[in-house]
Amino acid sequence: MITFRLAALALGVAVSVSLHAAPSITVEVMGSVRNPGMLTLPVTSRLSDAALAGAPDDRSYMLGAALLKRSELVAQTRLKAGLLFDLEAIESRESSDPDGSVAATHIAREMSAMPVTGRIRQGLAPRALEMELSSNRPLADGDRLYYPTRPSTVTVLGAVEQPCSIPHRPLQHPLDYARQCPALLAASKDDLFVIQPDGETQKIGIALWNRSSESTLAPGAIVFVPLNAGTTRDVSPDFNEDAARFLATQVLDAPGAPK
Repeated sequence: MITFRLAALALGVAVSVSLHAAPSITVEVMGSVRNPGMLTLPVTSRLSDAALAGAPDDRSYMLGAALLKRSELVAQTRLKAGLLFDLEAIESRESSDPDGSVAATHIAREMSAMPVTGRIRQGLAPRALEMELSSNRPLADGDRLYYPTRPSTVTVLGAVEQPCSIPHRPLQHPLDYARQCPALLAASKDDLFVIQPDGETQKIGIALWNRSSESTLAPGAIVFVPLNAGTTRDVSPDFNEDAARFLATQVLDAPGAPK
């Protein structure tokens, strides 16, 4: 009888511990870090916990660090599908807008190859996260933190003959980069979109009538050459803005980058 009671007590303790065990989540830290891999953390953990555990190394490029969230994948998949649908519609108007059709084919080829990442705009410098609670958001199961190495180029793509990878030069303006990449006839002559490596997106005027104040790019930035308004007006007036939003979800193509 005593043995039975001891066994029952032990079972009760085990069940109680199991019921009251703190729930956990699994996240991953990748790229230029000292401790890459999967982490199991308490469900109450925040970004700084994963960032500090991963320990970005001296080669890590904080401006390009990316938070990739599983919860964003569906919305970004729909965004990409919508862009490709719009481009297909523009391509089909070859007889009425041959220049637009050619440009749409070029852009569709590039965007089709781009992954849906789940990236949202978020700083990931570990100590900065610790000091600023508003940025140190809670982690969710499946989150991934990616720390790239510092790139040395700026990419120009969109309504261009082919994407260009141009060496980064301090203080060089977006239009100067764009001019080094031959544009297609359907390219806008009024605007460019700039996507900085942290995901910040800006539309800038480049014509005499709407010229924006001069701005510069960080290494790893993207200059998106948009389609002109006449090409997108009847299909999707917001196409260029949506394309820039999708480009802001991409991660820098460095060793260890998620695909």
